[in-house]
Amino acid sequence: MNMREVLTRLGAVFAATAVPNLGVGAALDIAAWKSATMAGVVAVLAVLQRLAAAYRDGKLTAAEVDDAFDGTA
Repeated sequence: MNMREVLTRLGAVFAATAVPNLGVGAALDIAAWKSATMAGVVAVLAVLQRLAAAYRDGKLTAAEVDDAFDGTA
C-alpha cells in the first residue's frame, strides 16, 4: 500500500464524517464549515493514531493499514 492510497482513504474518512455533520452544525447554530471540519479532523486523527500505533516496528503492512481504517466512516 502506498502513501497516495493512504491519503486518498484519509480524505474519504474526512468526507464521510464531515458531510453528515453539516446539518448538526446548523441545528446547533454552529457554522456548518466548523462543524464539518471538526468532525472530519477528529475522524482522521483517530485513524492516524491507529496507524502510528501499528508503526512501532518501523513498518506498516497492508493488513495493518486496513485495520487502522476499520470502523471509520
